[in-house]
Amino acid sequence: MSVDAERVSDAIAELAETVIRPHHKALTPEKIRRKSSANDLVTDIDEEMEDALRATLSRLYPAAHFVGEESVARDPSVLDALEGEGAFWIVDPIDGTRSFVNGSDEFGVIVALVENGETVMGWIYGMADRATMTAERGAGVHWRGGALEALTAFAEREYERPRGMRSVGWLKEPWREAILDNLASDFDSAASRCSAYSYVKMARGEVDFRLSSSIHPWDHAAGALIVSELGGAVRWLDTGDPYRPQASAQRPLLASAAAEEWREFADQLLRGAPVAS
Repeated sequence: MSVDAERVSDAIAELAETVIRPHHKALTPEKIRRKSSANDLVTDIDEEMEDALRATLSRLYPAAHFVGEESVARDPSVLDALEGEGAFWIVDPIDGTRSFVNGSDEFGVIVALVENGETVMGWIYGMADRATMTAERGAGVHWRGGALEALTAFAEREYERPRGMRSVGWLKEPWREAILDNLASDFDSAASRCSAYSYVKMARGEVDFRLSSSIHPWDHAAGALIVSELGGAVRWLDTGDPYRPQASAQRPLLASAAAEEWREFADQLLRGAPVAS
């Protein structure tokens, strides 16, 4: 089935502004709960937004299954469907819930359309920008009404060390110690709790990489398509295999703005690390 990317983009933006925006910096405590840990938050607004997206996206592509972050939190078996064939909407209703709860502007909504294991379309709505970044496989990336150009390699930029975003709290041995040391010694990076804005910043040419450690399809399916359409690469750091939407995993995932630099960044990060068993 053909999906109108612009129609989806407009729908995401409308829901973000009507469902989420009124609660930004006005969220009351009774609307906030913890899920798996003290740092894993969910709000009533996350769930309301997911329900609204489910209804809207199901009308646009009725045959596609729906995989939402909050649906999976309630029933992890929902994620099992991704291993099979067919079409899937993958949704993060509020990416960066902690930022939303804390009143930060940098959070977003992520939607991906996956068909037979491949991401074919992706959307990231940046709440701070009030704009949707849209990617279609083979058709590039659009932002604010225009097509984005291929990303510039770090080697062509006018600073000494690669700049990036990191989310490394779930790194495990045998990589953890070496990766953290190498990240500090060879890169300039800032902590990120929002995949949406990490990928938006990479697409806008503001950072050279993102290193992630707890990988959920709703966080990365759309962003990985955006980066690859702009000439970058998103691959598992431990194997070098390209990222594809799959069940959640705690493994290091590295996105680089230029595909030709992915191996160089990976070798720097893994220097001195023992081989994983």
